[in-house]
Amino acid sequence: MSQPVFCELLDELFELDSGTATGSTVLKEVPGWSSLTFVGLIAMIDEEYGIALSPSVIMSSETAGDLERKLHTMLNSSEAA
Repeated sequence: MSQPVFCELLDELFELDSGTATGSTVLKEVPGWSSLTFVGLIAMIDEEYGIALSPSVIMSSETAGDLERKLHTMLNSSEAA
């Protein structure tokens, strides 16, 4: 997983112009952030990365980069298991 690919997925999920989301994008300030897109983000992560993500992981991530790093750590730990 790379941060640019993750940000592309965020652009798609939130229906943003390509290249809008970056690692420094504050998640709660993304245009279109709502409870529905929050659930969509959990579903997208499960579908794309095979991780059943707890909502608290998203809530504790300020930026897209923060969330991507947490996902990267989870992926690496699940691959090692």
